[in-house]
Amino acid sequence: MTLSYKILWIEDTPKAVRAKKRIIKHYLENEKGYTCEIKEIDNFNSFEQDIGYVKTSNYDLLLVDLDLGSEDEHHNGNDIIKRIRDENIYTEIIFYSSQYENLMSIITNPFIEGIFTSERDMLDTKVKKIIDVTIKKVQDVNNLRGLIMAEVAELDLIKEEIIQKASEKVPSKSLERYTLKKIKSSGQSSKSQAERHIENISEVTFNSLFQKIGFIDSNKKAMAIGEALDKLNITEPVTKATFTQPYIDNILDKRNKFAHIKECEREDDNGNKCWFIGDIPFTEEKCIEIRKEIREYRKILEDIKTAV
Repeated sequence: MTLSYKILWIEDTPKAVRAKKRIIKHYLENEKGYTCEIKEIDNFNSFEQDIGYVKTSNYDLLLVDLDLGSEDEHHNGNDIIKRIRDENIYTEIIFYSSQYENLMSIITNPFIEGIFTSERDMLDTKVKKIIDVTIKKVQDVNNLRGLIMAEVAELDLIKEEIIQKASEKVPSKSLERYTLKKIKSSGQSSKSQAERHIENISEVTFNSLFQKIGFIDSNKKAMAIGEALDKLNITEPVTKATFTQPYIDNILDKRNKFAHIKECEREDDNGNKCWFIGDIPFTEEKCIEIRKEIREYRKILEDIKTAV
């Protein structure tokens, strides 16, 4: 699972579940720290043409209405579910209907394997419970470690776009020169390379520097963005002071700990045993906090890109 929780919702009257959709989206984003992506399909033919049975494995949860408004009984939700299971795809499915007794008789004759059921009125409550189940299945240290690595790499790509865009507006190669001086002071291994580039600063482009893998690390990219904010007098959504060090502390330091420190078991502040990565307790609350921080800084970076 990534930071995006993907739901495929097959319902012939989307307006009828609009309120429940808002509740589910709010739960995933505000209480669980994920980005919620809901793909809506309103009939059997659209499902087969736009999604297909095999691609349902790309979703974290399927919500399937019994009645899809078709006169052909084989084009209802139960037929979709049966075909999905026939393809040996075991994505979690909630099968629901306002005619709950009818739904129960359908899934038992013939039996459809491995699905949850719900009355339409109780759907949002059931969805929350199943979301909790699916999250817990993947919420271990290694999964969170992989999520952080992948998401921070995505943030780095946004930072590169910002820096390249800013370098066209900051005069006299001062942003390139600032970044190279930071690289030069960071370690002996990159010092000589940085010195050579400073000597030929007129030929330097961030595009060429970014292609030298490892030459500009995440910290230096954050510092370059902070310098660009300062040079361009940008104060919204953040300033140099409110972006650079907070980003390093809240995102990069955590990334580095998860990347390099092996988890160990010890007691938290309340005396409860749990796994720690450095000084970070691996708890559900901390996982939610980290996911929210990554989402927050993605939004900040996108806003900076617009402002530059």
